[in-house]
Amino acid sequence: MGFGCRRDPRNARRSLSQKACDPVAGAALMFGQTLIGWRVWDIKRTIDYIATRPELDSNRIGCMGISGGGTATLFAAALEPRIHVALVSGYLNTFRDSIASITHCIDNFVPGILNWAEMSDVAGLIAPRPFFVESGEQDNIFPIQASIESFTQVREIYGVFGATDRIEQEVFPGDHSFWGRRGIPFLARHLNT
Repeated sequence: MGFGCRRDPRNARRSLSQKACDPVAGAALMFGQTLIGWRVWDIKRTIDYIATRPELDSNRIGCMGISGGGTATLFAAALEPRIHVALVSGYLNTFRDSIASITHCIDNFVPGILNWAEMSDVAGLIAPRPFFVESGEQDNIFPIQASIESFTQVREIYGVFGATDRIEQEVFPGDHSFWGRRGIPFLARHLNT
């Protein structure tokens, strides 16, 4: 929601390279909700639809995304146990070093979340299901050291579940972009088991 064919009419006339998180993210806040919540709701309803299709296997659902798609993937996988494997690209970090310290679209904000959780805590809710994270060394909005720090904390949570074999991170030589070199095979492997 807010990207691609789901942009509002004004943003649909603009270049796809320009952000389009407003006004939809602001509208969500006006209703006392968040765009992250709306996107998670969309993903959950998509899984409901998959479950109605006899030619699809609703026991083998994966979710992946880059940037805002990584945000949606992280929160959806944390809240939706029917997602069996998740690949988050260009998002896992700390709220402290990314969302709270660098200008981001308003769709990244969850009012009050820091009273309860850091990003690694949200990601830890995915455990023990398979989880892959990829982070670019030159990502200027999700700093690499904070990505590594957050991943280390999530890995510790996976350790509590005896599931450290189900979590991986790839740091790649790039910027804020999708890589997929190890992540796609990770998804395929865990969806085929």
